[in-house]
Amino acid sequence: MTTAVDSPTTVALPEITRSRHVPPPSGPREPLKVSVYERMSKSNAQLMPIFPYDGAGAIVPCGAVLYGGPDRTHGHFFHWNTVSELLVAWGCNEGMIATGSLMATQPFHGVNSFLRDEKKEGAFMLATITQRQSSEAGQREALSAKCEKCKQELVKLEYASAPEGAPDYDPTAFGGQEGDPFLQFSTMWGSQEFVKIRNSEEGRTCQECGHENYIFDQMPWGWNVFYDKTRIANEAYRSLEAAAKGAQG
Repeated sequence: MTTAVDSPTTVALPEITRSRHVPPPSGPREPLKVSVYERMSKSNAQLMPIFPYDGAGAIVPCGAVLYGGPDRTHGHFFHWNTVSELLVAWGCNEGMIATGSLMATQPFHGVNSFLRDEKKEGAFMLATITQRQSSEAGQREALSAKCEKCKQELVKLEYASAPEGAPDYDPTAFGGQEGDPFLQFSTMWGSQEFVKIRNSEEGRTCQECGHENYIFDQMPWGWNVFYDKTRIANEAYRSLEAAAKGAQG
């Protein structure tokens, strides 16, 4: 008795083609990894970049930790940016944005604590707001405030925010100097400058209805602290350089 066995069928496999891939590190921006929770536990300002890269073309995640309490007052203002922003909520309680939410913001948007009741103990939000720095000329930002009574615009500060490496980058912008090893983040400079204008007598008094608006409390935001510490870090670095040159004769 014989058994017939079919010949195996040959299947033509599709040609393997090379897919797109992330290029290897080039040197200027080596890959880094951090825990957003650990990083923000030591933060001193809202919108603090969590990686040390914010030059042209960089993807810049900025952290924010907002929380409530009987003495907390965050105020309200508006922000405008020529580059897109993406918000991710890494943890919230009694917030207006749910934990795990991802939201693409509009170029012009309002900013506050994003808490349902900023006077409530235990209310908090930890989030990152990520922007991609432009490699072309023309990146700009603006901050503005409206009268709490009649809603007319009180003040507006618009400024060029070109990052290092962009065609219109100015190393002396944002209070910096040529050769600074630690560059000021333009958003921090602009934010603390905005508060100065907003809290001036002219900035608080509405030209439309005459209402004198509240003093904007910068403490919960910390922009001036970040700006001052970056400035002092540069001065300290130069101080050590000068001491080393002196020691070498």
